[in-house]
Amino acid sequence: MKRKIIAGILVMSMVGSMLVGCGANGGKKQASNKNSITVLVESGSPAEALAKETAAEFKEETGCEVVVDAVAYTGMYDKLSTEIKAKQATHDVACMDVVWLAAFAGAIEPLNDVDTSDFLPTLEESGTIDGNLLGYPMWVNSKILIYRKDLIPENKVPKTWEEYQKLSQELSTDEMYGTTVFGSGTDAVCSFLDFACQAGADGLVFDKEGNVNITDQAYVDALNFMVENANADYTPSDSLSTAATESQELFTNGKIAMQLNWSHQYPAAVEALGADKVGCAPMIAGSAGVGATTGPWYECVMKDSKNKEMAQKYVEFMYEHNEDYMDLTLKIAGRTSVYEEKGKEAGNEHTTAVLETLNSEQSQARPMVETWPQIEEVLVGVVESALGGADINETLESAKAEIEAIGK
Repeated sequence: MKRKIIAGILVMSMVGSMLVGCGANGGKKQASNKNSITVLVESGSPAEALAKETAAEFKEETGCEVVVDAVAYTGMYDKLSTEIKAKQATHDVACMDVVWLAAFAGAIEPLNDVDTSDFLPTLEESGTIDGNLLGYPMWVNSKILIYRKDLIPENKVPKTWEEYQKLSQELSTDEMYGTTVFGSGTDAVCSFLDFACQAGADGLVFDKEGNVNITDQAYVDALNFMVENANADYTPSDSLSTAATESQELFTNGKIAMQLNWSHQYPAAVEALGADKVGCAPMIAGSAGVGATTGPWYECVMKDSKNKEMAQKYVEFMYEHNEDYMDLTLKIAGRTSVYEEKGKEAGNEHTTAVLETLNSEQSQARPMVETWPQIEEVLVGVVESALGGADINETLESAKAEIEAIGK
């Protein structure tokens, strides 16, 4: 769920990144060695922790050493891009944000004959390009409702836009706002697309025929919903500087009564405030029902790997260990069976909320296009302009033209 998981996994609420500390080689090119594989991960993340924890077991089973190259999120894309262009197989396996798959699809070895029946909903679709499954899911994140259950009885937990707004107003006091609006960065884009899903968007940014669809009514309704909330007295006035981390801080400091935030924020909030004060529920529903964008990560075998057979064994091995992610910082994973089982345990209620959200027909992945980073920048501008008072229809028309010019 972050990026995504996480379009950038944030230190305070997500604890950073993904696999082992820069390895003994400090990130330099690895020599080809059939008795070792090199894995690229985001530093400081649960993926890094799990790679470290399982490396000895994998070596015991296969005789192959796992060399972990951990890099900050902001440097991972550039590192992969550089080695792919140079045709240097620095990494045998790479952990990738879903929004990178389209750009690197030609450099990723497709997976064959994979049993995807235990993938969480939407994960097979978002990991597949041109009919090729490009990786095993590590985890998925989506927004859910996180609320103060000591203030909101179960029968008043909002399920629709209207109920959410009404309750936000009722809960707002001089000391506490009802909720927040994400108006900053990629979190703002994901919120915008969440609400577009709920308002009936059929394909995000692009429709099924590949046409830019952000002037459709669903996107107009989504922006209007965000603007209404941002301008209301039940939200802080600084929506343009609010994203997941800021909202979580307000929540754990008792300044807001509920939030629509990434699912991993729930266990963090429970730890901060106590289980008696924090509850969670699936995403709210617009006119088309419940819906959310997803933030999965995938573990991929690189096509230029000199040890492809062992790399394949490694990604399968890590998928078998997918449940172990639930014991780490973010407490999110990628398998339905894991969520179903772990959801029975106290403190993991967010997994049930995510599962219900992802099973909703309107939950969708962001478009699998190489130009997503540029398109996302346009969408950041859309939200900022709308919250700043610009005409919504004109803003969306202008953005449509920009995205059409950027292309896929």
